[in-house]
Amino acid sequence: MHSDHTRIPQLRAVFEAAQRFGLTEDEAWRALDDSLDEVGRDATVSEYFEELAGVLARRILSKQRRRGSKPERVTPERR
Repeated sequence: MHSDHTRIPQLRAVFEAAQRFGLTEDEAWRALDDSLDEVGRDATVSEYFEELAGVLARRILSKQRRRGSKPERVTPERR
């Protein structure tokens, strides 16, 4: 992977944002690994981060959809 001098967010900031949207740290790391596999070793850093953003977005949406399709359990405290 090589840089094309495009300004990109820090990886920690990307992970923190993914976690605020519902992914765990492990899920974010898996997305990072999968993104690197997808773009290959010859990709630029900006190509890599573009792929990572897409993978994270798809996983966040997928996880939210799964949560939304499950009936919400009402605990005694919330009644």
